[in-house]
Amino acid sequence: MTDVQALRRPVDQSRWETADRVDVEQFVSPSSEAIGRFETGEMHGELVKFARGDAAEMEFSLESHLVMFLPDGMSGGCEWSNGGHAAKSSCMPPNTVIFNPAQSYLRLRKRTAQASCRMLLLTIAPAGLSRLFGGDPASVVFEQRIGVDDEDMRRTLLSFLQEIENPGWNTKLYVDALLTLLLSQLVRCASNFGRQRRLIYRKGGLPGWRLKRALELLEGGLSEAPSLTELARQLQLHPTSLCRAFKESMGVTPHRYLLLHRVNRAKQMMIDRDRTLTDIAVDCGFNSSSQFSLVFRRIAGMSPREYRRSL
Repeated sequence: MTDVQALRRPVDQSRWETADRVDVEQFVSPSSEAIGRFETGEMHGELVKFARGDAAEMEFSLESHLVMFLPDGMSGGCEWSNGGHAAKSSCMPPNTVIFNPAQSYLRLRKRTAQASCRMLLLTIAPAGLSRLFGGDPASVVFEQRIGVDDEDMRRTLLSFLQEIENPGWNTKLYVDALLTLLLSQLVRCASNFGRQRRLIYRKGGLPGWRLKRALELLEGGLSEAPSLTELARQLQLHPTSLCRAFKESMGVTPHRYLLLHRVNRAKQMMIDRDRTLTDIAVDCGFNSSSQFSLVFRRIAGMSPREYRRSL
């Protein structure tokens, strides 16, 4: 296991007024091609390109917040780790957003792909949050996110991409405005100030903390969802008691909730026409295409192929 503490650099508060400049050559092997960059007092941006057939491994532990944007996706698939938990995906869909907070560890391994892809890297100094929080950015606690699911943030990052590829006459002013917008979206989607799911206790159901933890475990990793026994152990309950109380709280059993969640995620993935239904089935935790099709039809009332044609 990676020793995260050994990889973190000492914190020098005096450097937090400006964003770290990501030396891509330091983190990427083989070397990527830088095709555009910009810099402001609080942010550094760089657009890099990986050629067809390239594999790469990147490791980050910065004093700045890091946003990675994959406008072309990553067709060869990738693996990532925060030093304690690891996961993988057969591919990353276009416009995937990855966020790594300051002082957090992230390792991302890109497998060999049959198509080239671009990656926009933005590093943002934590002091930039003072414009949103009246000089008290320490009140915001960010969390690492692999695949931020927010359409507004994707549009903002596409605007960054357009500006770095075709800069306008007022680039600095425009980029500063985009940065303020991006910071607001990060606070909303990846921090303790984000929208919280309101969990209401129902008589006979799970207490709020147990229900929240159960949902986190069921939604945390589609391909590695816990069994009912493991879920009950984590919540310190008997499996039968957990199943009964969960259904009282959510209206469905844990297993049914997991299937509904997997199908909903599959529907979102189907928007990307480049992803095959087989890949989507695997990424959503189904053992086979036939199981995926059977469950999807039972829940959605149509086959995955029919649903994709309707989009």
